[in-house]
Amino acid sequence: MGVDRILIVDDDASVRAGIRSYFAAKGYAVLEAGTVRHAQELLARSRPDLALIDYQLPDGNGVELVRAIAAMDARVPSILLTGHGSIDLAVRAVKEGAEQFVTKPIELGALQILVERAIEQQRDLKKAVAHTAREERDEVWPFVGDSAAVRRFAEEARRLLCSESSILIHGETGSGKGLLARWLHQHGPRRREAFVDLNCAGLARDLLESELFGYDKGAFTGAVATKPGLIEVAHRGSLFLDEIGDLDEAVQPKLLKVLEEKRFRRLGEVRDREVSVRLISASHRRLSELVAAGSFRRDLYYRISTLPITVPSLRERLEDLPELAHDILRRLAADLGHPAVELAPDAIDALCAYPFPGNVRELRNILERAVLISGTDLICRADLAFLGAREETANLQTGDLTLQELERRQIEHVYREEACNVERSARRLGIPRSSLYQKLRRLGLSAPRR
Repeated sequence: MGVDRILIVDDDASVRAGIRSYFAAKGYAVLEAGTVRHAQELLARSRPDLALIDYQLPDGNGVELVRAIAAMDARVPSILLTGHGSIDLAVRAVKEGAEQFVTKPIELGALQILVERAIEQQRDLKKAVAHTAREERDEVWPFVGDSAAVRRFAEEARRLLCSESSILIHGETGSGKGLLARWLHQHGPRRREAFVDLNCAGLARDLLESELFGYDKGAFTGAVATKPGLIEVAHRGSLFLDEIGDLDEAVQPKLLKVLEEKRFRRLGEVRDREVSVRLISASHRRLSELVAAGSFRRDLYYRISTLPITVPSLRERLEDLPELAHDILRRLAADLGHPAVELAPDAIDALCAYPFPGNVRELRNILERAVLISGTDLICRADLAFLGAREETANLQTGDLTLQELERRQIEHVYREEACNVERSARRLGIPRSSLYQKLRRLGLSAPRR
C-alpha cells in the first residue's frame, strides 16, 4: 500500500515545519507550499491525498484555493485552517468543497484524526465508484436475443419493475430464474439496498429456519453467538427464495407472517422484529399442483404469486442460441482472462440441434468446458461435449431396452437434471428418498452421504 501524501499550504514556515515534522513521523509524505500559486504548481505535478490550507495567503485566500483544487481534481479532499474563524467563513469553505473547517490553534493529534478520516472517506468513495462501475459493466441481462418468446418475456418483466408486490418466477431448471430475480432487484425501487438469496432445495428444517430468521445466543446447542437471519439482512431490500416449492411445511407459516405482518422472530427470542422486504421467489415446479397435493400452503401461495412470470426454456427460443452463446463466451473470456473466443459454423449447428434439457446453465457449462479444454480462440464441433444426452433421451423413447436398463437410464437422466439432488430426484421419480439412495448405490451412481 502506498504512503499517503499531504500538501501543507501556509505562508508561515515555522507552522509548516511543525506540521511537517509531526506527519512525517507518522509515516506520511509531506509537500509544502507558501502561496496559492506554488500550491497550484505542486498540484499540477503531483496529486496529494489531502491538502491542509491556511486561510490567509500572500496571493489569495484558502477558500479560493479550495475552489481551485475542487476544479482541478475533486478527489483531493482539503481541510481549511484559520486563526479567525466565523460561521460565515465556515459555510463558504464547505460550499466550495472543503472537507473540514478548523480554527487555530489546533492540537496535532486531533488534526491527524481529521486527516485520516478525510482520506479514508475519499478512499471509500473511490471504492464505491469502482464497485458501481463494475456492476454497470457486469450488469445482468436476462433478455439476450430477439425471438418472439424473449420479447414477450422482456416486456412482461418490465411491467413488474415498479411494483412492491411479491413476484413468483416459474421456469425449468437452468433457465435463468436467478438471473431474472437479480435484474428485477437491480432495476426496481429497492436497487440501492441489499439483494439476498437462498436456495430452499435440500435444506433441512432447522438449517432453513436459522438461515432465514437467525437465532439468539443460547437458542440451541452450538448457538454460541447471536446470528442475524437473511430476512433481517434483506431489510429494505429484496429477498430471493429459489426453489420455494421445497420450503419445509413447518417454515411456511413463519414466512407468511413476515409477508402479512412484516414481523419475524429470531429463534430463541421472545420479541418480534419489524422488517420490510420485497419477496421474489422461484420454482421449477408448478406450485398450484403442490397446493392441490397439500404440501404447500394455499394462503402462502396466493401471497407470493401476486405477480407471476415464466422464464422461457432454451428450447422455446432456439433462434436466440447463437447470440446467447456469443454473449456467454464474451463473459467467460473476461472472467477467465482468456482472449476473445468465437464459435465455428459447425459448432453453432451442433448447439442448435441439441435439446438442452439443462437450458442456459447447461449451455454455459458446455461452452466453459470447451474454452478451458480447447485452448484456442475458435471452438469447433469437436470441442463440444454433450455427454451423450441426446442418445440417452432417444433410447428412453424406444422399446429396445429391458426394464432394468430403462430404470437405470431414467434415474440417471432425472438425477443429472436435478443436479444430483436426491430429494428433488426422488420426488420427480415418485419414490421415497430412501429407495432412491438404495437404487443409486445398486446402479453404481454417486450419492451424497446421509
